[in-house]
Amino acid sequence: MTNTSTAKNDELFSDTISLDDVIEFYLDTNPWGVQPTTVTAYRGRLKHFQEFCREHEIEYLGDIRPNTLDEFQNYLREESSLGATSSIKGCLAALRKFLQYCERRGVFDHGFHKLVILPTLSKHEGQDERWLARENAKEIVEYLNTYRPFTKAHVVWVILSETGIRQSTLHAFDLDDYDAEERYTAAVNREETGTRLKNGYDGEREISISKDAARAIDGYIEANRNSVTDEHGREPLLTTRNGRLQKSTIRQYVYAWSRPCAIGKDCPVGEDPDTCEAAQTNNAAYDCPESVSPHPIRRGYITHLRANGVPTEDVISERCDANPDTIEQWYDMSTESDRREARRSYVEDL
Repeated sequence: MTNTSTAKNDELFSDTISLDDVIEFYLDTNPWGVQPTTVTAYRGRLKHFQEFCREHEIEYLGDIRPNTLDEFQNYLREESSLGATSSIKGCLAALRKFLQYCERRGVFDHGFHKLVILPTLSKHEGQDERWLARENAKEIVEYLNTYRPFTKAHVVWVILSETGIRQSTLHAFDLDDYDAEERYTAAVNREETGTRLKNGYDGEREISISKDAARAIDGYIEANRNSVTDEHGREPLLTTRNGRLQKSTIRQYVYAWSRPCAIGKDCPVGEDPDTCEAAQTNNAAYDCPESVSPHPIRRGYITHLRANGVPTEDVISERCDANPDTIEQWYDMSTESDRREARRSYVEDL
């Protein structure tokens, strides 16, 4: 183990500072520049390693050996509260990142982090496989277009279901990002004023929209948008009386209108909408087993594009700001049979 003393902080990486303190410093420093929510996720995953180290009387970084990593992986499989392989993989991936950072500080030899072997997952193993089919999303949008036209809920559903963007991207749109004439919205990274895109400046792009979507946005701007600025003096596209529409409210609109009873359909699980607690208020909508969050809309949109043969690398990756490997592993829920049927239907509709 190498101890560098060129800076005060490097004292943290000596044998005199506890492993817990080093991990806290690592998380507080956020050397990878990730979002706060990601730091929180790292913290939760690294807690399993910290618990393992306490049980095995490993107090300092210098106590970590190659066999320590092997024993930790066995601990995750046999003794931890984690069950799914994907959860174990998440903990090991977080540990690899931490060890890689320690390598940069001269603590371990280069490549030490690679001794943490990540388990291999099948295509959809361990993930939340919930996704909203394109047909179901269109049905909800059509209902809102008829009965709740130009409302915030209408626009939220129109944009999410037609673009496959993340809710954080929708939250970040300013009024000037929307071009009605050219029919697109621009995703712009403005982390210095509170709206960082998932992939920072690499996530900036123009996202084309249909005439129907532009019509919905135009109607909302004219009839229902509050003419306000946010705390940074920006003019959001989606507003409340007090400023920018919050991500929590976006989620609430999605949960609320993905309940089948909300658009007049029978309850698939046999509940009576008059007595079902999840049907009484939008705040309770997430309790409905049929409701979804924004992410399944994104997954359903990408699945639809892939099933219809839209190029992943050149089109879907750029439009949805996700690399092709990620799309292949986590977003496409279709089977080869689904894709074959979609292509057949597309040809028949020509």
